[in-house]
Amino acid sequence: MGDHFLCCLRSTFATHSSRPALVYGERTLCYGELDARAENFAALLQGQGIRPGDRVVLYTADKLPFLIAHLGVLYAGGVCVPLNPRFTREEMRYFLADSGARVAVIGEEQRPVVESLRPELPELLAVIPDTAVLEAPRCSVSQCDPSGDAPCLMIYSSGTTGWPKGVVHTQGNMASALFALQACWRFSLDDRVVNVLPLFHVHGLYFATHLSLLTGACVAIEKSFHPLESLQAIGRGTVFMGVPTIYYRLLQQPEFRQAARSWSRLRLATCGSAPIRAEVLPDLEAILGRPVINRYGMSEAHVITSLPLDGPWPHGSVGTPLQGVEVRVVVEDGQTAVPGAVGSVVLRGPNLFREYWNKPEATRAAFAGGCFDTGDLGYFNADGFLTLVGRKSDLIITNGFNVYPQVVERVINECLGVRECAVLGLPDDRRGERVIAVIVRDDAALDENRLRAHWSERLVDYQRPVTVLFVDALPRNAMGKVLRRELREQILGIVNRP
Repeated sequence: MGDHFLCCLRSTFATHSSRPALVYGERTLCYGELDARAENFAALLQGQGIRPGDRVVLYTADKLPFLIAHLGVLYAGGVCVPLNPRFTREEMRYFLADSGARVAVIGEEQRPVVESLRPELPELLAVIPDTAVLEAPRCSVSQCDPSGDAPCLMIYSSGTTGWPKGVVHTQGNMASALFALQACWRFSLDDRVVNVLPLFHVHGLYFATHLSLLTGACVAIEKSFHPLESLQAIGRGTVFMGVPTIYYRLLQQPEFRQAARSWSRLRLATCGSAPIRAEVLPDLEAILGRPVINRYGMSEAHVITSLPLDGPWPHGSVGTPLQGVEVRVVVEDGQTAVPGAVGSVVLRGPNLFREYWNKPEATRAAFAGGCFDTGDLGYFNADGFLTLVGRKSDLIITNGFNVYPQVVERVINECLGVRECAVLGLPDDRRGERVIAVIVRDDAALDENRLRAHWSERLVDYQRPVTVLFVDALPRNAMGKVLRRELREQILGIVNRP
């Protein structure tokens, strides 16, 4: 194994040039063609002035040019910054400016947002339509041979203390994380991964796509998840990676049980990005005829633990640490908790990110004490299986997507008649969590309809509060900080009232 991700990836592409690498709709690309297209786009980027370490934003919903552009960024030695194509203008202003992006690859629907921001972004050298990715002419690329510590990916994550931070990953930790996962999940050339996940998320881009490409397997990328249409696609695969919401929607389909009986090739079904409700697993696994392999990961560390493929496992566990990853549960004095005792989940290993982009103090704080504090709470049992019991942060995960309360609060607070607000996540059987807005009014005439009209164009659909509650005041401590835990308990009492 080489010491960096690009070396390993290009070696696989060269070794398996005639094998199918990617299926997208009616198109099948072999490794050789995918390699050539990535090189062509890398050359185009270099012609635009991209140099090793420069950031390139990907802001398109079309998965084929997205993936080719992503590979091209790596080939050119750049740092890929994948962004949700549904991000609003306010969010894109922040991400483009904070990342210092030199190039943005955009879809037609996203063009007006980026073009309107260009006068504010002097570092942005070029805006490339995603159609140009597929049309990039054959051209020689200046080969890049980065070190293991060279940055290659920046994922924006966790804005629970303000705007999201850019999580910078290196060539070395990408290789380490994916090879550990490859060994745990026993990936081989014979695998066909069915990927219905968005590629702007690390789950869909790296775990479902690059794990396949690094192995020499084939990845079938679906445009999106559809409860009925995806049943056929899953049946043609050997590996399916989903989030809890996808499995919940499958369980709601009468056709699911019948379709699953013919899934003779499917050897592995995994779940991640949010906790899956333990009570659905018996029925789900009975239909699938195999266990759902739960795992635990985060943007800063990729996959941290996974259930092994062979059971038995403790009910509700997220498994054991991957090879090379040290995970501890510590109590308040920093000592390792005894089995069964809940504490903070901390870790260290070669899978960890390098830094928070342009935030040296936050980076130092993240690694204070020599370990990375995940912000999660959990416990190990006597056999070394980890179970998570909650998060210390206020991050909301709904339908597998991160919702940052402060971002939503900023938008709501701009609405005329709002004095202040707090945004919380409460348990939801279908979404995992639902977004709740608790609002103190200055104008008694302010109602839910006016609020929804206000945020309809300012927030992505999954960010929009499902429930709105009006209160006289928010609970605060002596320093004026909103007591979110106390507020959450109050709201639970209201929404669960018979």
